[in-house]
Amino acid sequence: MSVSNSNPLYYCPLRDKFINLEEADLLVISKKAKGDLPRPGEAVAQANIVLRRAFDEEAEEVADMCRYFWDETEIFCFNQTFEIGECNNLLALAEGEIAGLLAWKKAEEDLIMVVLNVYPEFQGQGIGRMLVREAMELGRKQGCKLMKVATTNDDLPTLAVYQKMGFQLHKLVAGGVAKHHDGEMIGFSGIPIRDEVQLVRKL
Repeated sequence: MSVSNSNPLYYCPLRDKFINLEEADLLVISKKAKGDLPRPGEAVAQANIVLRRAFDEEAEEVADMCRYFWDETEIFCFNQTFEIGECNNLLALAEGEIAGLLAWKKAEEDLIMVVLNVYPEFQGQGIGRMLVREAMELGRKQGCKLMKVATTNDDLPTLAVYQKMGFQLHKLVAGGVAKHHDGEMIGFSGIPIRDEVQLVRKL
């Protein structure tokens, strides 16, 4: 798993601009102040957000989204490589436009979340959480007992979201990401990307 450093991945409400990984940083503010900050563009009404599986003819759009965030369509996590085209791909459409993607695979009684991304212009509206909840329901219907996801040590925003949704830190693969990519990369807020952080949640 690598990360795109060139594409905007986040929205900065203080500067009203989309920013890439190297420009991103954390700022501790009150919840009240956070509520006063602008959102990226007009909010999409919840009723206009549709979750559904990706159609076969949308395979290239799914691959493009994966390349936008990760610069690749093969994602390495849990000591294996997942090809995005071979995953179960769940899309979030905001007023008909692809806004988010959750790719997953079933492994025995586990649902492995391979990719979860929301385009910056649609962030902050709960779309990522909607995708995760939908995947949880799909997993339960298929007899899964556990939902697993891996991220990198630098991805503090994602770690916060997952833990708020009931995921618990499960395993740290120290140096796993750096080893897979033959060296460290610079990640969120200038943090070196080294380790794979695995989280789990009961379904």
